[in-house]
Amino acid sequence: MAEGVIARVSKDIKKDIEFFAREEQTDKSQIIRELLAVGVKQKRLGYALDGYGKHELSLGKAAEMARLPLADFMEQAAKKGIPLTYSKNDLMRDFSAAG
Repeated sequence: MAEGVIARVSKDIKKDIEFFAREEQTDKSQIIRELLAVGVKQKRLGYALDGYGKHELSLGKAAEMARLPLADFMEQAAKKGIPLTYSKNDLMRDFSAAG
């Protein structure tokens, strides 16, 4: 179920939203929902990569936080130059958590 959110944005962002709506021939609400979804996904990935890079999260937990399959998260970490440290114990723990 969708819920309403109110936010103030700069004039430039408002103009960008209007531009995207015109280009995509849709309403501003749809554009805002799409932009928020992309932004939230990127923010979650950032938190997960940061936590994994600082060794605060296991690879499996970081992938879960990012809401990505493990292989996709590993690819994102590699793109950011974050070394993968995944032991046999990590694998067993992740399999147990997956249930």
